[in-house]
Amino acid sequence: MDVSPDVLESLQLFSQVCVSIVLEATPFLLLGSLVSGFFEVFVPQERIDKFVPKNPLAGALFGVFLGMLMPCCECGIVALVRRLLAKNVPPPTAVAFMLAGPVINPVVLASTVVAFQGDWTMAWWRMGLVGLMALVVALATRRMKAEDILKPLGAFSSQALFGSLDEALPLTVLNPGLGSRLKAALGHSLGDFLDMGKILVIGAVVAAAFKTWMPEGLVAMFEKDLLMSVLAMMILAVILSLCSQADAFVAASFTGFPGAAKLAFLALGPVLDFKLVLMWSQSFRKDFVRILITLPVTMVFAVCMVLGAAKWVGQ
Repeated sequence: MDVSPDVLESLQLFSQVCVSIVLEATPFLLLGSLVSGFFEVFVPQERIDKFVPKNPLAGALFGVFLGMLMPCCECGIVALVRRLLAKNVPPPTAVAFMLAGPVINPVVLASTVVAFQGDWTMAWWRMGLVGLMALVVALATRRMKAEDILKPLGAFSSQALFGSLDEALPLTVLNPGLGSRLKAALGHSLGDFLDMGKILVIGAVVAAAFKTWMPEGLVAMFEKDLLMSVLAMMILAVILSLCSQADAFVAASFTGFPGAAKLAFLALGPVLDFKLVLMWSQSFRKDFVRILITLPVTMVFAVCMVLGAAKWVGQ
């Protein structure tokens, strides 16, 4: 059976994009899973209760500050936040950290400045909008408890299937030796990595398919209209599912789009994309996932439309 060169070329591009997304995100997912597992075993509940503020606003601000100190990719941070909530960290703190951590950190700040050729304007607007969004969403969860957010592990989750690994955790109580605790931490980490990893692969396949077979010239149709360009870039951010350390270079490549549309892409992508929605659906209840989707979309659209109309964001 003969296959046309165009089909072979498109399949090759699809595989390259899919593999590149997975390879780009996997190290950060692994790092987040390791931090999650070691946090579960080595950070006692009493220490968390001592340092995390109980006031919702103070807790949300602390979560944003924690994101600056512990930069995480959006892929790996979901597993860590699940552990935070399971250890009774107040939802405003955990949610603010989850949303702000992938953006408000020196690595992403530097990559954004470099992508926009040394112009700090986009980097500051990006950090400010994401920080504000993290605070608003976090405060929306101030009356929630961990059980209102976390979904019980399903029968076919990786942690359920590999439960024998997590069973090492009681050894930390019976035998506080370092070897037992490391075994327990790695067991938790493996479960988290497998849970999130399969979602990452699905998200990469969808993003690669969109990027490979999107009709030529479709994006160019929206360049000159502020409303359409903002909406188009928001949709692209959700579908392409890029890592926050690299998405600024993609945004900067859309040279014909207004700055507000590029900001919409950069602010929404690390907070809400296709693979994140799948990960959230795996870990969180529907009501909480609905908040994580609706509030960021509404805020990014409203703020970027105002900034674009006022021409406060450069090209």
